[in-house]
Amino acid sequence: MDASAFVSEYPQISNRLMSPATLKNGGNETKVQALWDTGASRTCISTDVVISLGLVPLGKQQMQTPSGPSVANTFQIDILLPNNVIVQDLVVCDSAIGALGIGALIGMDIINLGDFAVSNFDGKTVFTFRTPSQAKTNYVSDLRRQRIIGPTHGKGKGSKKKK
Repeated sequence: MDASAFVSEYPQISNRLMSPATLKNGGNETKVQALWDTGASRTCISTDVVISLGLVPLGKQQMQTPSGPSVANTFQIDILLPNNVIVQDLVVCDSAIGALGIGALIGMDIINLGDFAVSNFDGKTVFTFRTPSQAKTNYVSDLRRQRIIGPTHGKGKGSKKKK
């Protein structure tokens, strides 16, 4: 599988991680704003998207939401994220997320397909996603290695002063 990735940058600290997404079913497609949510186990789409794509339910799924348990219809779609990050034949649930101004909520079923990172350096939020996973990220190991090895100095091996 070819690797693909994208990055979303904000000019300030953001409490919402958003990206554009194109949702497809057969020959129908719709472009939406998607909210990335690590607290959601499954990706959800708005009722407006269900109607726009002419989706027919595959079945029903018991869900646990912040407002309590519910039962949602399930559908199968393809999701295209920026820079050709494509997730095909994904089973998603319908939800009332349209009231939040979003068409899709990206859950851990997609996030688990690759590497996902968020930083807030210099007062600006940046989040990035790539698939498939490429490497293990471990900030504790990074900090330990920096303290043990210390800062670089000199030009390295092989650079001797001439007399």
